[in-house]
Amino acid sequence: MMYWTRHMILIGLALSFIRCNDDPVLTDIDLDAEILKEMEDHQIPSVVACVVKGNEIVWQGTYGFADAGQSIAVNERTLYALQSISKLFLATSVMQLWEKDMLDLDEDINQYLPFEVRNPNFPDLKITPHMLMTHSSGLAWPHDNDRIPDFHHFYPLDEMPLISEWLPEFILPSGSSYRDEVWKRFAPGSQYLYSNIGTSLLALVVENITGQDYRDYVQENLLIPLEMDNSGFRFSNLNEDLLATPFYDNGFPMHQFNLRHYPIANLKSNLQDFSHFIAAFLNRGEFNGKRILESSTIDKMFEIQNPASGGAYLWWHCLGDCIGHNGGGTGFSTRFELYLENNKGIIILTNKVNNSVYAKGRIHELVRYQSTLY
Repeated sequence: MMYWTRHMILIGLALSFIRCNDDPVLTDIDLDAEILKEMEDHQIPSVVACVVKGNEIVWQGTYGFADAGQSIAVNERTLYALQSISKLFLATSVMQLWEKDMLDLDEDINQYLPFEVRNPNFPDLKITPHMLMTHSSGLAWPHDNDRIPDFHHFYPLDEMPLISEWLPEFILPSGSSYRDEVWKRFAPGSQYLYSNIGTSLLALVVENITGQDYRDYVQENLLIPLEMDNSGFRFSNLNEDLLATPFYDNGFPMHQFNLRHYPIANLKSNLQDFSHFIAAFLNRGEFNGKRILESSTIDKMFEIQNPASGGAYLWWHCLGDCIGHNGGGTGFSTRFELYLENNKGIIILTNKVNNSVYAKGRIHELVRYQSTLY
């Protein structure tokens, strides 16, 4: 039997979202006990979550342990990989460049790259940033049945290759890791297909426009202005004592790892820092006097581009009242939602794959219910 400790502080929050405005009635419940029971039932080592309203955290709950030895309790500073929630920082970066007329969403991406990219099945059709932002470029996710070699390799700490090094090898027919399955047989812009390769290519576009490593661009233009002082992509820049140990699906602890598609899957953050990201969007692009996007640019980024899925520019609309993103992969499951009409948001971070933090999951229901109390 697993025993859990939890710490709470009350201080005045691929993938298409499922409907999230028809929550069950949750009254007369012991929130802590319910979350701890769900963790024990599904062997989730830790859960941290918070509700943000306006500029501040109005509720947070931290449960379980950050380390495999169960000696370090999690808190609001414990760092988790955000997984695909990292893509929202990419969307924000792209829209910053769009604001400055440095990027045209409808331009051929080859204008921003040192090599030419085309779907070999449609060599005369351009691929645009808009298509990469809406997962409609024709690039694979990829799944295992795409037979693309070693895409999901785990690298120790910061030993993964740069996107400028590995990505051409996967998407160009002359590349050493190229397989025909990386490009799908539908015209660019004609169909939706969630793609970690496509969004990695978008991060490379940001690098070539700015002349900066994508991680440095995000640090300078998002993390520093938002005072996300303990967040980052590189393990070498993080406090290792704050890192949550990731766990395999079978419950065994993992070593810390990185991925070749790190720009869109492996930003590390915590409740304290991520609450600033939430506050910036609740306050129409401004946090603590520093603006990361104009209000009108946020409207454009949030505009639904795919009515069938609720997809915007890398953000996802619930069919009800929220916008945000899921994150998930070996070692972590995460969920982020904004409720713009109510000026609130939630974030849930865990260090093992589970469905409980996603829409209709028990932990998600409990945290979402908690958000209605403020």
